[in-house]
This record gives sequence, structure tokens and C-alpha cells, in this order.
Amino acid sequence: MSTMPRVLLVDDEPGVLHALTRLFTRTGAEVRSAPSAEAALAILDEFTPDVVVTDHRMAGMTGVELLQVIGARFPAARRVLLSGYVDIDVGEDIVFVSKPYVGAELLALCK
Repeated sequence: MSTMPRVLLVDDEPGVLHALTRLFTRTGAEVRSAPSAEAALAILDEFTPDVVVTDHRMAGMTGVELLQVIGARFPAARRVLLSGYVDIDVGEDIVFVSKPYVGAELLALCK
């Protein structure tokens, strides 16, 4: 990954999405944000992420489903799932982070 990672953030809660965007933008990352899985998929037509951080419970496609699609399309992308639910089977290639998260810890996992 380059020194300026390309990060895609996905969350249907505007406040959380804004906080995540601020957190990653401060690191110098090139950030794109989406309020839904469907919007995230549209962004991927023009943006190749190094890291994808998504909430799990969203209307329509879940975060796990989204990360599976992204993993098939961008296998080198680091995929991180945020959730308050701990009984989720995320698979081997997805990093699980429980809510509430600590910003510094989340950033460290995304390197």
C-alpha cells in the first residue's frame, strides 16, 4: 500500500460516517464515503480502494455481503467490518472490529 492509502468508508448512520471520514482524512488518506452498500459499489466503478471499512447492519446488502463482493473484485484490499454484534461469521479475509471502536486501534488495523 502506498503512503497515501485509498479508503472507502460505508455506514448508513450519517454521524458515524462523518466521524470515520474525519478520522481517516486526518491521516492523509484519500477517502471516499458511501451511505449504503449500493452507493459503495457505484463508487468502485471509479475508485480502487486499498482499505474498505463498513458497518454490518445496513438496509439492503449487509456489510459482510458487501465485503465479499469487494474481495472478489479487489482481492488486495484490506476489508474491515464494524459491528456491535459479535456473533457474525466474517470469514478469514475480513477483519472484525466491535463497536464502539477506538480510533487509533481502527487506524492500526487498516495499515
